[in-house]
Amino acid sequence: MAHQYPFDLAPAPDYSLASFQRGASNQDAFSAISAFPDWPSPVLLLLGPTGCGKTHLGSAWASDSGDQKFLDDADLLDEETLFIAINQALNGEVSGLLLAAARAPKLWNTDLPDLRSRLHNIPVIRLSEPEDDILEPIIRKLFEDLGRSVKADVVAYILKNYERSVPAVSNLVRDIDRAASAEKRDITKAYLAKYLKRAGGG
Repeated sequence: MAHQYPFDLAPAPDYSLASFQRGASNQDAFSAISAFPDWPSPVLLLLGPTGCGKTHLGSAWASDSGDQKFLDDADLLDEETLFIAINQALNGEVSGLLLAAARAPKLWNTDLPDLRSRLHNIPVIRLSEPEDDILEPIIRKLFEDLGRSVKADVVAYILKNYERSVPAVSNLVRDIDRAASAEKRDITKAYLAKYLKRAGGG
């Protein structure tokens, strides 16, 4: 008989600066955000792989009381939208513009020469994949939020054998919690290993 998984609603992500887990991979970006409005330019670009914290930082910054604007996945926006947003920031119509992307601007599909020129002059703040100092407390907190206390070897196994991004480990913790609840099992290292093998991720 197939397991009946409990119905659940994933909580809305907490994109506050207070909940942002800082570490070596994102410290430069955090410092840059915290320095606003004392930026070297009205426009900054956060550049880094998916799941490194760009969306979290940008959303937290944009939720402040000012009129600053955050554009996530800026490399996927249409050129006119991006060009207008950059010009608004450069002309002082908004207090600041923060862009985020996984690809460097030279790799974006930009046909407008003026847009290419503006992108070339935007300061870039790089983030890298999160290290253990960031992911470990996040994984523990994710389990705690679900009312589960797991041993250190469970967290270590995830760090060693699973994708190193916050969205990926968040989805894993949610899914394994649902599976373990349906099967009335504790989440141990052995159960986790079996689950990942079954799911093709370990």
